[in-house]
Amino acid sequence: MTDPQPLRPMRCMPGLALVLTALGLLVGCAPAGPPASPDELRRSGWQTPSALAPEAQFEDYVDRVTQELRAHRLPFDPSNAEAELALVAPFRMAADATCPSSEPRGIVVLVHGLSDTPFAMRDLASVFARMCFESRALLLPGHGTRPGDLLRVDHRDWLHHLEAAVAQARRESPVVVLAGFSLGASLALASAAESPGKVDAVIGVSPAYRIRSNFLARQADWMAPIRPWLLSRPREEFARYGSMPTQGISATMAVLGLMDERLQRHGPLQVPWLVVQSEDDEVVDVAANRRLFEARAGHPSSLLVNYFSDAPPNEPSSRVAWTPAASTALRVVGLSHLSLHISPDNPHYGLTGHYRNCGSTPYREEKDIAACQRADQVWYGVGGQSPPVGQAGARSTFNPHFQALERRIGEFLGPLRHQAQAAAAGPANAHPALPH
Repeated sequence: MTDPQPLRPMRCMPGLALVLTALGLLVGCAPAGPPASPDELRRSGWQTPSALAPEAQFEDYVDRVTQELRAHRLPFDPSNAEAELALVAPFRMAADATCPSSEPRGIVVLVHGLSDTPFAMRDLASVFARMCFESRALLLPGHGTRPGDLLRVDHRDWLHHLEAAVAQARRESPVVVLAGFSLGASLALASAAESPGKVDAVIGVSPAYRIRSNFLARQADWMAPIRPWLLSRPREEFARYGSMPTQGISATMAVLGLMDERLQRHGPLQVPWLVVQSEDDEVVDVAANRRLFEARAGHPSSLLVNYFSDAPPNEPSSRVAWTPAASTALRVVGLSHLSLHISPDNPHYGLTGHYRNCGSTPYREEKDIAACQRADQVWYGVGGQSPPVGQAGARSTFNPHFQALERRIGEFLGPLRHQAQAAAAGPANAHPALPH
């Protein structure tokens, strides 16, 4: 078998088509076919998002949102509705049972991406559990029920839920970490930039700090009344929407604007900041992300990890680590926007999972889609989908180097263990300076 080659990047299309292309990638390249059902596009739940935000107890928040899902969610498989609901609902994952009860390490608040659900954050939650942190995964308003519910929420609803969860976690723990994927990473950074004393570290995976179609996506605000839906497609799986209202993109861009304004107003971020991204990412402008990181990462423990398929750019920096993306053993030639935070063992998105992302027209040719759907096994990558000659290709949905990423996260969060222990020992020792 020939060595795998990096996948060809997709050819960009002008105007609105470029927005649609980037957006299709963001929500997972829903397959071509009939439009979504009218029920998918109709508003139903999340009528009063603030009433569902975290308050006194996180378990109460989980119960209230679960009830909202039960009342308004359209299941992907009606015969499996309750199991789906349990997987997409917000959740709390305690520290691993092997962790000494005498070693408190804090709470990690997890935030998913646009069109996504907390299910995508479960592998990271397990990582934090093994590090003896408790994880609390949010469900952003408008998500988990039906795409039409994104018509009624905006960025303020998302931030309100996140900041309520941060305040709740801070009341209960001496150490609070924010970890987000894509849009969730931008929300986490916006929250940390405004109230740096409320969090002790920030982690962004495939962060949508800057996106490839940034200028065009910013037109979503005025486009929404003219074109309410940018994508209207049936769902391909239970955990993500297939359709996307223009309002969802407008709200996303409002998050980025607020994030930038807060970083500008408050100066460089003075808590440790870990960024993990792939040079193959079809949605994120990774070079612009690196520039933002270099300009705004104020803590000496901050680190940016870049996966690469081709040779890394000649941009030397002591705070940027470059690591190869490919894995012949797991048939991976490149890492997509959706893959970095997912373990190869994930039962849905992993190497032997139930779901395979074969893409759709016009992003891929029909013969390549059909080959992907028929094949017993595929190679995983991005862009133009160029697997080894004679092999079928799919979009990558897991990270073959997930264990190495776990070790990297462990090293990054290591000093917070000492901070938690000092805080538990008494107020005089709370929040010591992290080692440089």
